[in-house]
Amino acid sequence: MGVKNKLSLVSVALLLAGCSSTIALDKGQTWEQFGYELAMRGSKMIETSRLESVDVAAYKKGYVTGLEAFCNQDGYDVGLSGLFYQGTCDGINPNFAEQYNIGWVDYEINQQNYDWELGTYDSSIDTYE
Repeated sequence: MGVKNKLSLVSVALLLAGCSSTIALDKGQTWEQFGYELAMRGSKMIETSRLESVDVAAYKKGYVTGLEAFCNQDGYDVGLSGLFYQGTCDGINPNFAEQYNIGWVDYEINQQNYDWELGTYDSSIDTYE
């Protein structure tokens, strides 16, 4: 199974799991930290209605701070790391997505090379129909 297929399955599973429950903080975590960490993963904001006992102002403050830090990174490095990007930087850093896409292609090539070395490469993903 290709990297994109694996990411799609994980995303769908998380989405389905997330629809049925609210999200609470980890022990010792603040809403500001939660927002910051969410943004630093390149994720979009979660609707506050899905967050348990949320401090909206702290959550948004952390998210905005994290998003600025995330979007000011080298997009190529983020793509090369394999992190799934959700288009959150378009209004902050217009070059981020282009650089991310180049890094993502290199990430996929590296993954295919690694699978090839392990003998687990699925050549059926190379066929064009």
